Amino acid sequence: MQQLLLNISDSSKINQLMNLLSTLNYVKVETYIEENLVVSEAEKKLMMERVNNAKAEDFNNWDDFIDTFKV
Repeated sequence: MQQLLLNISDSSKINQLMNLLSTLNYVKVETYIEENLVVSEAEKKLMMERVNNAKAEDFNNWDDFIDTFKV
C-alpha cells in the first residue's frame, strides 16, 4: 500500500478530484482536518529534505496526468 498527501490550493477542484477517486475501487479516501494532524519533527525534516532536493523532472503536469484517466 502507498499513501499520498495532497495539498490542493484551488478548492473549486476538490469535488472533481474526489469524484474521479471515488470511481477507483482500489482507492480509499480519508479526509483530515489540518488542525488535527500531528507530524513529528523527524517527518517534517524528511519532507523538507525531499522538497529541497526535488527537481522539476520529478513532477508531472496535472493536466497531462488527468488526461491519462478514462472517466
